[in-house]
This record gives sequence, structure tokens and C-alpha cells, in this order.
Amino acid sequence: MTKMLLSSIQIQGFKSFADKTVLKFGKGITAVVGPNGSGKSNISDAVRWVLGEQSTKSLRGQSMEDVIFGGTETRRPHGYCEVTLNIDNSDRTLNFDNDTVAVTRRYYRSHESEYAINGVSVRLKDIHELFMDTGLGRDGYSMIGQGRIDNIISSKSDERRDIFEEAAGISKYRYRKLEAERKLTAAEDNLLRLHDISDELEARVGPLKEQSAKAQKFLELSDRKKELEIGLWIHTLDNSKEVLRAQESKIAAAQLAYREIDEELSSFDRRSEENTAYFARLTSDIEGERLNISRLNEEILKNDGAITVIKNDMEHNRQSFERLQAEAEQLGVSDAAAAEEIEKRQAVADEKKAQKAETEQKLAELEKHLSDLLTSSENISRKIENEVKRLNALTAESADKRVEMVTAESAAEETVARRENAGQQIAEYTEQLDKLTEEFNETQKLIQNIEEEIISRQNAVKGYELRLTSKKEAAEKIKAELEEKRLDAEEKRRRAKILRDLENSMEGFSHSVKEIVKQSETGTLRGICGPVSKLISVEKQYGVAVETALAAAIQNIIVETEADAKRAIGYLKSTKGGRATFLPVATIKSREFKEHGFEDMAGFVGIASDLVETDSKYREIIKYLLGAVVVTEDIDSAAAIAKKFGYRIKVVSLDGQIVNPGGSLTGGSLTKNAGLINRAADIKALEEKAESLKQKTAELEEKLREAEESAAAVNADITAVRAEITTANEDKIRALAELRRIGDLKTAADGAIKQLTAEKGSYDEKLKQLKETAAAAARAIAELDKQKNEVQASVADMTGGRDNLNADREESAEQITALKLNIIEMQKDIEAADNSVAALKDSVSGRAQRLKSISAETEQLNVANSTLEQKIQDTESATAALREQIKQSENNINEMLEKRDQTEKAGVELRTGEREKTALREKTGGELARLTERREVMLREYDDVIKQLYDEYQLTRSEAEKIGVAIDKPAEAKKSLAEIKAKIRSLGSVNVSAIEEYKEVSERYGFMSAQINDVETTRAELHKLINQLTHQMQDIFTEGFGRINENFRKTFTELFGGGSASLTLSDPENILESGIDINVKLPGKNVPSLDGLSGGEKALIALSIYFAIMRVNAPPFCFLDEVDTALDDINVDRFADYMKKSGFATQFICVTHRRGTMEAADMLYGVTMQEKGITKLIELNVAELEKTLLQNKGA
Repeated sequence: MTKMLLSSIQIQGFKSFADKTVLKFGKGITAVVGPNGSGKSNISDAVRWVLGEQSTKSLRGQSMEDVIFGGTETRRPHGYCEVTLNIDNSDRTLNFDNDTVAVTRRYYRSHESEYAINGVSVRLKDIHELFMDTGLGRDGYSMIGQGRIDNIISSKSDERRDIFEEAAGISKYRYRKLEAERKLTAAEDNLLRLHDISDELEARVGPLKEQSAKAQKFLELSDRKKELEIGLWIHTLDNSKEVLRAQESKIAAAQLAYREIDEELSSFDRRSEENTAYFARLTSDIEGERLNISRLNEEILKNDGAITVIKNDMEHNRQSFERLQAEAEQLGVSDAAAAEEIEKRQAVADEKKAQKAETEQKLAELEKHLSDLLTSSENISRKIENEVKRLNALTAESADKRVEMVTAESAAEETVARRENAGQQIAEYTEQLDKLTEEFNETQKLIQNIEEEIISRQNAVKGYELRLTSKKEAAEKIKAELEEKRLDAEEKRRRAKILRDLENSMEGFSHSVKEIVKQSETGTLRGICGPVSKLISVEKQYGVAVETALAAAIQNIIVETEADAKRAIGYLKSTKGGRATFLPVATIKSREFKEHGFEDMAGFVGIASDLVETDSKYREIIKYLLGAVVVTEDIDSAAAIAKKFGYRIKVVSLDGQIVNPGGSLTGGSLTKNAGLINRAADIKALEEKAESLKQKTAELEEKLREAEESAAAVNADITAVRAEITTANEDKIRALAELRRIGDLKTAADGAIKQLTAEKGSYDEKLKQLKETAAAAARAIAELDKQKNEVQASVADMTGGRDNLNADREESAEQITALKLNIIEMQKDIEAADNSVAALKDSVSGRAQRLKSISAETEQLNVANSTLEQKIQDTESATAALREQIKQSENNINEMLEKRDQTEKAGVELRTGEREKTALREKTGGELARLTERREVMLREYDDVIKQLYDEYQLTRSEAEKIGVAIDKPAEAKKSLAEIKAKIRSLGSVNVSAIEEYKEVSERYGFMSAQINDVETTRAELHKLINQLTHQMQDIFTEGFGRINENFRKTFTELFGGGSASLTLSDPENILESGIDINVKLPGKNVPSLDGLSGGEKALIALSIYFAIMRVNAPPFCFLDEVDTALDDINVDRFADYMKKSGFATQFICVTHRRGTMEAADMLYGVTMQEKGITKLIELNVAELEKTLLQNKGA
């Protein structure tokens, strides 16, 4: 199977690679050559960059934007750069299931960076994990940059670990361990946070439980209150519905009654018109009957005159009969007597003729007078008829006016009543409005108080929140300080424990010293005082200097006597426990330090022995060890003082740099044994600090508890105040609903007052109009009555005049009749006289004939009288009939007068009834208006209840009916509602949100407890994992380090042609943290330290280490950027041959100027910059070229 190889690099827009450039690689060595500044190192920078390098300094730039091609005089800058590594992964060295892996990085000038594997976007972390433990990682050894080959030599021992860990293959384990430790830290932080939250929740659960129970009780009471209120409102709505239905029935009845009254009034009007017409007709008929009676009387008079004439005729016939009888008697007398009688009778006839003429003249005058009377009577009758018609019209008009007056008076009375009622209602509404205004003002004041209370509570909440924030900040500050103190105390205790463990185990001391002290403690060896470091104390600032001055003497063992020293030496010798230096108190004497004048020297601190405190019995030993050592501030002052005293003395700076007698200098980093002197002091100081921190922690814990309690109390106050705000808001909502209700009632009352005031004003105007109408009607009635009286008087006068005319006419008629009778009588007397004269004359001449004639005439007279008597009887019968007709007419007149009286009475009754009905209509109209207004009020009350339902509970009636309870006994329900409200008030402030909050907090508390258990389980598992990883890393690193060390020895010998080299752990007890020391011995040369080596030697040593590492864990490829610069030609050849002949599985890409490296290469890339600022490549396959050359040479 093919080993993983870097098959090619594709570069575009990276630094000087403006154009897309592809470098293909095969097995073996590839050399990249070219002049300085042509862009060779940009290739290794590109590889380092695509592998995730984030340091711009490592990429030889100021900012990451510098890696993008910046343009030239002829080319514009690019907007991005892109590098792709194409790797053959057939052997699945990389944990990626594909034969080819293309790793791409793209960077834009907008500072956006993209990573991709086979075109799929990934994270930088994924890139690191992909190459971990392959040598290609960020801590790998596959990229050795220009001028950095000897960094592994010059770096500190602990800084070399990364490369060795990568080579040993524990990077992924350390990565996993770091991840586990990070997770552990996060888990512990999370655990602390969870405990804090759990404690906080635990403190809240109790109060919230009480508040929740109280809120639950409040909600139960509120639900019951809601059910009762809704039930009562539904009951009110049902009752209102029934009352409205009854009210509608009353309104319908009133409307029906009003219509019936209106119809009756219309009937009254019709009947009144009919009555008036009937009254006029009766009056006219009465007048007609009276005229008929007059006509009949005239006929009776005529008949009476005819009877009188007939009676006169009969009387005349009787007289003629008597005359004829007398004549007959006289016929027997003489002619003389006859002559005398004729003359006598002639005189009577003449007299009668004269009387007749006179009577006829009187008759003519009377007839003319009668004709005038008849004409006057007819004129008067016509005038009476006209006056009667006028009287009827006046009567009708008077009736209308009377009806109008009565109606106006009735309406006025009704208007007065309604005005008084309106005034009463205005007073009631005004009183109601005043009460409502008072309630409105009180409610407004209540709302204002509630709002002020809410604002006050909100301000209190803000104040509490500020206090809570302050308390929380203080608590957080205390908590942070506590955590800091805890961590500090824990760190101090941990460090003290470590130091104590080191002190107890005498870490840093040699085995022999440890063994002697151990045996001294067990009592095997006596007289052992202890190592020097444990018997002295030095101030912290002088510790390094004193310890450096003591050097190995710091582990010298002070004993009481020389014998004690010998016994200890014998013990070490017998047990092969090593060697140790012993300082017997009894024999060691200090030497006098004769040098003086240091005090005036710059940087002088003191004589080392003077800076040490010890028991007086050990003072001589301390002077022996340190009495001739001068301590200075720094190496410069040390060098100056040493030079001043001719390099005769040992001078040590405070940071441990030494100027030895003779002028040599010793310095650098501190050794692993540094700190032995101050260890005990450090332990004591750390323990004291830890104890002090413990006390401060306890104080802070108490402060934190007090702060948290204070914060919890403030939080409880906030909760309580918010509950009060909630209650106040609910009270405000109810008060606002009540305010709206009162406002609506006020508006209704105010509207009613305005309407009633307007109606009252209209009533006043209407009353005024009605009074004016009544007064006008009264005046009209008076005027009409006056006119009626005048007409009636005129009619009476005309009737009286007509009666006088009738009497005069009757008298004239009688006189005429009498005159006519007289004329007739006179005519008859004349005729009789003439006849008598003629008879007498005739009688004289023919008495016999005359007697015969007289007898005949007498017979005729008797027959005539019989006929006349029959006429008299007929005429009397006719007269009787006429009188009967007159009587009938009079009866008719009486009947019609009675009917007219009844009609007039009926008219009065109709007008009275009309007035009553009008008043009743007005009353019914008022009642109808009152009922309608009452219905509107009830409808408003109904709507108010509906509105209350919605405003209070956002319910429609149908929804409310589903919720509300049925109310059978409203009084008991109202009592229960009052009791529930009292119970709600007795609860005081209620935090309704406490139910959900308690539920949430209790659930969170349970959840947090479960989380704490989970996190504690996770923490235990992480501890276990970390321990497992630690052991794995120790084992793997120990094995890998051993192999690298072995390979280093071989490689070093091969590259240097001899000598020896090794790698050691600076702290073998702490394998995973220990630094790595490089120990070399060059052939034929003794070098005290690596710093004294030349650049070429350092480079070759570094290459030995890298090659040793590669033999243990070979990276797929390795970039060596001018690592051979410091080597001479011989070493370059060695270096190149080693790469070529040692069978490395690694591809080597060398950026070089050296011929030897170039000659060893299998492939050459020439780098040029033909266009200024633009890198171009020329590829040369050396193997194919050599093959071609050999073929050409053979040819």
C-alpha cells in the first residue's frame, strides 16, 4: 500500500504567487532554489498557512491581510488568496475515508476565512484534529522555517515538549485531556452555578409555595366570584328580558289604546260634524214646518172667510126668503103702500151702494196692505232662513272653537302635569346626577389614588429593583471575591500541600541527604541537625541569591560533631546510599572576610551571611559558607563590584547570576533545585495566607449569605409589591369599569335632564301656545256667542215681526173678509132692495105672477141654503183637516225642537267626550312616552350588563351563560358574593403569577437537582477520564521519548562522526510537565553549555533531533526552509546524504541555496521573479534528467 504523500500544492493569490501555481511532488527530496527575495519561502509559508497557522509573525507579515497578493505596478491587488494541499491518503494515515484529501484555506480582504476538506466547508478545529499526531499539526515538526532550525536548541527545556509530544503521539491524548479538563472546569463552574441557582431556587420555593397557595385560594374565590357575578348578571338579563317583554306588552297596549282613542276622536269629529249638520237640518226643518203652519193658517183663514161668505149667503138667502115671504105678504097690500115701500127700499139700496163703494175702497186698501204684509212676511222668512243658516254656522264654529278651547285647556292641563312631571323627573335626575357625579368624583379619586398607589408601588419596585440590582451586584461582587478567595485559598493550600509534600519527601535533595535525614528521624543516626536549607531562613527577596551562593552546599548536612559526621558517612558507605557533605558544628570555623568598602558601591545589597537568619549555634557554619559572598541587585552591579575588588570575591545578584573569583560568570535559568531555602517559609506563608483567606472566605460567605438573604428579602418585597400592583391594576380595571358605568349613567342622566329641560321648555312654550289657543278660542267663542245672540235676537225679532205681520195679516184678512162680506151683503142688500123695488114695482104690475115667482125663488133659496150648508160642512171639514195638519206640524216642530235640543245636548256631550278623549289621548301619549323611555332605560341597563360582562370578563352573553351558575335565590347569591369579596379583600395583596412562578421554580429546582446530580456524575467521569489519559500519556510518552533518545544518540553520532548525545527529563518525577534537556558531547571538543556552540553545530544538533523524531513518527512530508544555511559544505553533504540514504518515509521539500542539498534532490523547482513582485516556477526532474544524460552519453 502506498505511504501517504503530499502529491501537490496549489497556490493562488498567496503573497507573491499572483497567478495560479501548482507544485507537484514525488517521493524523496524536492529542492526549491532561487535567488533571495524570489518567493521561495512563500511556499513553506503557504503550507504552514493552509495547515492553520494564525500567527502573522510566523508568516512574516504585519496582519493576515498581508498574505493576499498586494499588487504591483502592472497588476491589481487580489481580493482573496487560496492554497490547497492535495494528499494521497491511500493508506488511510489520515482519519479520512478517501484516497485523496484536499485541504483548502481561502482568505478574503474582508477578513473572512474559509477552510475546506475535499470541497466541504469545515472548521479550523477539524483541520487540527485531522493532522494531530502526524507531525503536521500546529505543534508539529514538519515545518521548519527559515532561520528557526536552532530554536529547539535555544528554547527553554519546557518549551521543547510540544515537538516531542507530537512525535510521541500523545498530542491527541493531551488534546483530549485538555478538552476533558476544560469540560471539568466548565462542569465545576457549572456545578457552582447550579448550586448557586439551586440555593437561590430553594430560598424562593418556600415563600412562593405560600404565595401560590394564597394565589390559588384567590383564584378559586375569584372563579366563584366570577360565576356568581356572571350568574347574577345573567339573572338580571333574564329578568330584564321578562320585564322588557312586559314593558313591550304595556307599550303595545298603550299604543293600541292610543290608536283606539285616536280613532274615537276621529269618530267624535265625524259625529260632531254629523251632529252639527243634523242640528242645522232640524233647525231648517223646524222653520219649514213653521212656514207650513203659516200657509195652513192662511188656508184656514181663507176657509173661514169662505164659510163666513157662505153663511152670509145663507143669511142673505134667509133674509131674501123672509123678504120674499114679507113681499108675498105685502102683495096683499095697496099700491100706495107699495110705492112707499119701493121708495123706501130704493133709498136703502142707494145707501147700501154708497156704503159698498166706501167698503170696496177700504177693501182695496186692506188688500194692498195684505199684499205688502205677505211680501214682508216672505222677506222675513227668507231672512230668518239665512239667519238660521248663519246661526248654524256660528253654532258649528262655536262648537269647533269650544272643542278647540276644551282641547287646548285639556292639553294645557296635561302639559302642566307633564311639565310638573318633567320638573319632578329633572329634580330626580338632578339628584341622581349629583349622586352619580359624587360617585364619579369618588371613583375618579379612587382611580387616582389607585394610580398613585400603582406609581408609588412601581417606583417602589424600581427602588427595590435598584436595591436588588445593587444587592445582586454586591452579592455577585462578594461571590466573585469569595470565588476568587476560595480559588486563591485552594491554590495556596494546593501549593502549600505540594510544597509540604516536597518538603516531607525532601524533593530536590539528593538520595544520600534524604537517607541521612530519614535515618536521623528513625533514631538510627544521632547528632544530625539537618540540611543547611532547613536550618536557615531568608527573606523572600534574598532567597534566590543565597540559594545560588550556597549552590550544592545547600544540601550539606549540619551535624553536632565530627563523630556524628563519620557515622553518617559510614552509613552511606555501607548502604551505598551515595555521597554527602557534613558540616560539624564543633569543628567548622569561618574565615575572616577582609574585603571592605562595599557599602558605597552601587547595587550593593549585603554580605550573604548577614542576610540569613539561623540559630546562633549554626552562625559560624553560615559564615563559613556565605561569609565571603557579596550580594548585589543585578549582574551589572555584580560585575562592577567584582572588577572593583580584582575578581577576588564571589558576587551573586538577586536573580541568581554569579561572578566567580577569577572573573568567570555563571548564570541563566534557575536549576531544578531552586527554592529549597524558601520552601518552608513559602509553606508557612502559603498556609498563613490560606488560613487568612479561609477566614476571609468565611467572612465573605457570611456576607454573601447576608447579601443573598437581603436580595431575597428585596426580591420578596418586589414580588409582594408587584402582587399589590397586580391587585391595584385589577382594582383599577374594576374602578374604570365602574367609572365607565357611572359615566354612562351620568351621560344618560345628563341627556335625560337636557331632554326633559328641553321638553319642559317646549312644555312652557306649548302651554303658552295652548293658553293663547284656549284664550283665542274663548274669545272666538264669546264673539261667536255674541254673534249667535245677535243672530238669535235678530231671528227672534224677525220671528216676532213675522208674528206681528201674521197677526196684522190675519187681522187684515179678517177685515178684508168682513169687508168683502159687507160688500156682498151690501151688494145683496142692494140687489135685494133693487129686486124688492123691482118686485114691488112688478108686484104692483103683476102681483099674482110675483107670488108665483116668490114661491119659486123661495124654493130656490132653500135649495141654495142646503147647498151652502153642505159647502160649509165641506169647508169646515177641510179647515179641520188643515188644523189637524197644523197640529201635526206643531207636533213635528216640537219633536224637532226636542231632537234639536237633544242634538245640541249630544253635541255638548260629544265635545265633552272629545275633550275627555283628547285629555285621555294626551295622558296615554305621556304614558306611552314614559313607557318608551323606561324601555330605553331598561335597554341601556341591559346593554350595560352586557358591556360589564365584556369589560370585566371579555364574555358574550352566550359564553357567559355557559360559565355562570343558575341563580334561584338572588338575595342569597348577592350575600354569598359579598362574603366572597370580603374573603378576597381579607387575602390582601396577592401575587397571581406566584402559581406559575412556583410551578416553574419548583420544576427548575427539581431540574437543577437532577442537573447537579448529572454534572457531579459527569465530573466524576471526567476525573476518571483525565486520570486514564494521564496514565496513557505517561506510558506513551515514556516509550516514545526513549525511542527518540535512542535515535538521537545514533543520528548525532552519524552526523557529527562521533561524540555522544542524549535527551533527559529535567523533572523525571513529573513526566508530563517536565522540560527536556539536551546533553551533547562533540567529538574532540568539551562544551560546557549549548550556548557556546556555533550556529552550524546548533543546526546540526537540531537536525539530529528532528531526524530522530522522524524515525519514531515520520510525518508525510517535511518542509526545511534554508536549514542548511549555517552548515559548512561537509556538513551540508552529510545532511543531504542522511536524508537521501537513511530510508525516510518522509517527503523532504528543501528551500536551499546549497549545492550539496540540490545535488541530493530528486526534483528541483526553480523560483524566479521575471516580472517584478510575481513568483514563477520552473520544474526540473533530476532523475529523468540524469537518465537522459546517461542515455545521451551512452549514445
